This record gives sequence, C-alpha cells and structure tokens, in this order.
Amino acid sequence: MRQKPSAICIYSELNSLLTRLPSLNEDLQKNNSNNNKKTLKFAIRYHVDFFNLQMAVVTRNTEREVKTLDESLKDMAVDMRIFSLTLRSLYVQYAVGTNEQPAREFRKLRDDTRNDAMVYLKCILPVSTKFVSSISEYFEYYEALNYEEWCEMLPDILQETTGYKELCGTVLQMHEDILVPLKKRKDQALLLVTKFKDLQEEYERKKRELEQGAENKRKWAFGLFFVPYVGPIAGALLGASADSDMAKAVAEGQQAKIQETASMAVSEALIPALENFINGIKKAAGFFSVMEQELMKFESKASNAVHDPKKLHYMVMKKEAKDMKSTCQIFYAVLPDVRTDFLAIPTEGTDQNYVDKWLEKQEKTIREKCSVPGLVGRLLEAITK
Repeated sequence: MRQKPSAICIYSELNSLLTRLPSLNEDLQKNNSNNNKKTLKFAIRYHVDFFNLQMAVVTRNTEREVKTLDESLKDMAVDMRIFSLTLRSLYVQYAVGTNEQPAREFRKLRDDTRNDAMVYLKCILPVSTKFVSSISEYFEYYEALNYEEWCEMLPDILQETTGYKELCGTVLQMHEDILVPLKKRKDQALLLVTKFKDLQEEYERKKRELEQGAENKRKWAFGLFFVPYVGPIAGALLGASADSDMAKAVAEGQQAKIQETASMAVSEALIPALENFINGIKKAAGFFSVMEQELMKFESKASNAVHDPKKLHYMVMKKEAKDMKSTCQIFYAVLPDVRTDFLAIPTEGTDQNYVDKWLEKQEKTIREKCSVPGLVGRLLEAITK
C-alpha cells in the first residue's frame, strides 16, 4: 500500500505553493482563529490535491518523453540500415549494365550518389555513433547513481545534457545537409523511372518475339531429329539456339524490371529512409531540450520531500533507464552492418575533392553548433580518424 506523505512534508510543499498565492498566504498568516483554521484546512486539502495532480503531470510528461525517444531510436536503427542497404544494392542487385541512354544516365546518378555515401561513411556516421552513445551515457547517470549522488552531480549532468542537445543539433544539421544533394538525385531518378517504363515496353516486345522464335526452333529441332545424319546435328544446334533465345528473353525481361527497380530504390527507399532518420534525430533533440529545462529548474531547488518533482523525475528516469539502454544496444548492433554496407560500395571513381569539401563543411558545422567544453574535440577526432 502506498505510504501517504507526512503532514510536515505536505506543509513543506504547501509553503512553496503558497508563495505563489500572495493573497491567500496573507490571510493564513494573520492569526489562529477558527475561521482561519478552517481556511487553512481547506487550503491544505485543495493544494494537496493540486500538488498530487501536478506530480502526476510531471510523471506522465517524463514517461511520454522517454517513450517517444525509445520508439524513435528503434525506428532510426531500421531506417539507417535501409539507407545503407539501398546504397549498397545499387552496386549489386540493381546494377544496370545495358548501353541504353537511360541506363547510362542511371549509372551516372548512382556514381554521384556514391560520393554522398563516402561523405556519410567518413563524416556523418562517426558523429551518428557518438549520438547513440550520448543517449546511453545519459541514462547511465540514472541507472548507476543513487538519488543523493545524482543530486550532487546535477550541475555536471546538466552540462552534459546541454552537450547532448548540441550533439543532436550537429547530427541533425549534417543529415539535413546531405539530404539536399540526395533529393536532387531523387528528382533525376523519378525522371529515369519514366524512361525505364518506356524501355520496358520495348523489352517486353523483344521478349515475346524471342519466346516465339524459341518455340519455333524447338519444333524444327524436333522435326529434323528424324532426318538421317542431319537430325542429330541440326537438332542439337537448333536446340542450343532455342535455349539461347529463351535465355535472352528472360534476360531482356529481367533487365527492364531491374532498371526500373534501381531508380525506384533511390526515390522510394533511399530518400524516405534518410528523411525518417532525420525526424528521429529531431525527436531526440527535443528530448534533450526538455531534459535540459527540467534539470535547470531542479538545480536551484534543494528538497528531500517525498513528492519533490526532482525526486519524481529521478525515479521515473531510473525506472526507464534499463529499457532505454537496451534500445541503444539494438541501435549499436546495427552500426557494424551499416558500416559494412558502405565499405562494400566500390570506391574507384570517387570524387575525393567532393568528399574533402564536405569534410571541411562538417568541421565548420561542429565548431558552430557545439559550445560545451571538450565536445568539439571529440567530434572532430571522430571524423578525422
């Protein structure tokens, strides 16, 4: 059964509340008449109910912020893997090898996108890894420290929280920057999809002709099989030719599908995955912003009351810490695969000047976004390894 707070605790909390109600406080301080005692009793009952309601709001708000962050991180892990897999697939499953103009245009689009992939691998992925670490480290304070230790470290934790918020802002800016050229490529890919659809109609026509030719050759091969001396040779030759035509028919049809799918991969998978990831970063930045505001309020208040908002915040966060750290581990588990996807992309032909310019730009972003001591150095070290 939940223990009720003592009268001393209630009165202690009421003092802070009554200071925000000057007129009522003035009446209560006049004397100890019966009327004033009744007023005090009513005030205590009213404000205890009000205070409990406020504490419930604090608890719900904190739980909601943590839940939003938890769900966002889980989605972000999936979105990042889809993003890296789609880039990798452009060089494997959807490799476009024909010489038609749309295919040549797509290879150019794909190779330009490879430059962006190298930027992501060298400049953005290391900072994104730090971003996931920051969330895990933040909840470590609540899991590893008891309440008294947490209170003592509150100024340091507040500074770290500000740093995590700035880190989120940095990661967000980096992703929004890389999204700009990728969106241009999305527009190009959508145009190519239309061209590939036209090509596919042509391929389908060729396929039907080849299938018909293969069928006819099968019949000829069957008939010639009974002609002395000619039959075995002609049958074998025409049969092989028929097999070749059927193989070409399948290849032509598959090529049309592959080319269209390749363009759709850029427009329908690559960009949406990155956009969803960016939305997740925004939510994480919002979480740290709210936590920063909360901790700033708590830093100036010293109270050991049972229902102190600061203690309620600590208890809620401690309860959620284990699950949040598990979610971070899920994200960590994806990162090696993401890195492998990027490393699997051929680097031959990469425009190194393009990558170097982006590196300079990201270094500038880090210096502009981060003010917490030590954070700039850690991030610059991550992207220059």
